[in-house]
Amino acid sequence: MPWKKTIAVAAIIAAVVLLAVFWWISRFDFNRLKPIITQQVRSAIAREITIEGDIRLKIGLAPTLIAGPVKLRNADWGSRPDMLTVDEVELQIGLLALFSKKIVFKHLVLVKPDLWVEQKADGTQNNWQFDETPNEKSPSSPQTASQPYEVHLEEVEIRDANLIFHDLKTGKTNGIEITMLSLDRQAGPLPLKIKLKGGYNQTAIALEGGISLFSDLLTRSKDWAFDLAIKSAQSELILSGQLQRPSVDAPPRLNATVKGPQIDVRPWLADTEAEPSSTQKSTGRVFSDAPLPFAILRNLDLQADIDIKKVLLPHIALNNVQTTVRIDGGRFEAGPARANAGGGDYQAHFNIDAQAKPPKVKADLKINQMNAGLMLKELGLSDMVEGVVDFQADLDAQGASMAELMGSLNGHAMLVSGEGQLGRLFFGLFDEGIASQVATLFNPLEKRSTTTPIECLVIRFDSKGGVARLSQMIWVTPDSIVVGGGQIDLSTEKIDIGIQPTPKRGTISLGILTKPFRLGGTLASPAMQIDPTATAMTVGRIAGGMLFGPIGIAVAFTSIGDSAANPCLEAIKTAEKGVATEEKGFLKSIGDTLQFWKKE
Repeated sequence: MPWKKTIAVAAIIAAVVLLAVFWWISRFDFNRLKPIITQQVRSAIAREITIEGDIRLKIGLAPTLIAGPVKLRNADWGSRPDMLTVDEVELQIGLLALFSKKIVFKHLVLVKPDLWVEQKADGTQNNWQFDETPNEKSPSSPQTASQPYEVHLEEVEIRDANLIFHDLKTGKTNGIEITMLSLDRQAGPLPLKIKLKGGYNQTAIALEGGISLFSDLLTRSKDWAFDLAIKSAQSELILSGQLQRPSVDAPPRLNATVKGPQIDVRPWLADTEAEPSSTQKSTGRVFSDAPLPFAILRNLDLQADIDIKKVLLPHIALNNVQTTVRIDGGRFEAGPARANAGGGDYQAHFNIDAQAKPPKVKADLKINQMNAGLMLKELGLSDMVEGVVDFQADLDAQGASMAELMGSLNGHAMLVSGEGQLGRLFFGLFDEGIASQVATLFNPLEKRSTTTPIECLVIRFDSKGGVARLSQMIWVTPDSIVVGGGQIDLSTEKIDIGIQPTPKRGTISLGILTKPFRLGGTLASPAMQIDPTATAMTVGRIAGGMLFGPIGIAVAFTSIGDSAANPCLEAIKTAEKGVATEEKGFLKSIGDTLQFWKKE
């Protein structure tokens, strides 16, 4: 029948055309694509790309080109020649599009890419900031007059990648392993669907969401948006926002929103806390004199709104965290931040002015009625400290390094605690020698117990020009009262603090004291020992001049044995007389929490 012959003829023609296409493919020299790819990359980011070896063809229903290794040149100031190396690149290419001056990559696979990210030592430039496209040909050149190939990319898959961050200042590197990353085209305002699985510091990471095209990210006149769900071992959050490009001359502005049930930053800081830094080992100092990366702030424009249900930090657990982070014109501001910590109220405000010379830093922090035991349990520390704590700090400093900042520290920090307990983990914070002596301070009668009860605690440091004076210290246990005074020179990191325990047995005068201790050494290597030369009068002068001002220690301990008298209340009362007016409300609220010592 005629229709059967028509189908047969059409099938024969299609087969002949298909065979002709495969014959043409097999004879086509795909190395001719090298200069096209090189020119496209150079035009986009002004960097050289090298394709080593031949571009090979894998024939199939979807012909695949295979090339490698492939190398992308690093910035001229970089520490290694190549910013990116890839062992092998596989591309499924749309062949028919070549005839219409298009290169369509149906599927791109990168095998074992190694991306090297670094910042200039002076902080002024990053190697992922690409230069403007160089004008290699004059407009009149006939080669530039020809229409270049258009490049389209539909799907990307990355296997066994390493993203390495290199610090040119310290020489240290940190890497992120990417087991799998895929990018697929999708409908909607975010045309790329992204999936990622990897890890950092033995912590698994998974990411999924949508982003704008990478070509938009590399084009300075276009905005770039993202909406990502990120999960790790104990973290889950949603990161969304947009990188805006107001003009070619102005820096891009990042507007972001961070929301989620929990962020645990401790795994990300495990390496930095595992052992002392090389600077501390070589200099014997805690505070490094290495310049801090304040220059980064001068090149950023950012606003991030944060709303996280729980944030786990190395030393505190916060709930219902709400704040805004802003970076503009070299000025960083975080806050006002509000949160809950151990059932109490947490407020913080942090500022950095990187434009000042040297940079200025200011921090304000208030914690009211925090149950320390409840908070620490959220960090997995159930045998450390129990009790309700109030804390206040108002500090400012100026300097280019941590050592300079601490050496110029001004302001005060004050901690007050009511009835509670110290567990074994608390004494584990000290080295073995100091731990036993600290335990003796709170158990002068050598009672054996896994916990040490405390009745109250008042500590206040006042710092001026980097000298932190222990202006108030009183620690009351059922068996003793411990007072102290002295100072820490944050410039030299030298400690000079006297500590005097007094047993509570009926009515005791200051002439009947246990032996005083002296805490000396440095912050990196503290040492505490019995001070046999100190006398009760000497300790009285220390406490009288530095603990309770002109009133003197005797006023606070006129009748220790009297159940109606409370040394902590006396300390707070005398503290009120020596602090600024605006702090009296804070001190009064602390005094109210200690009223259980007074007779009904």
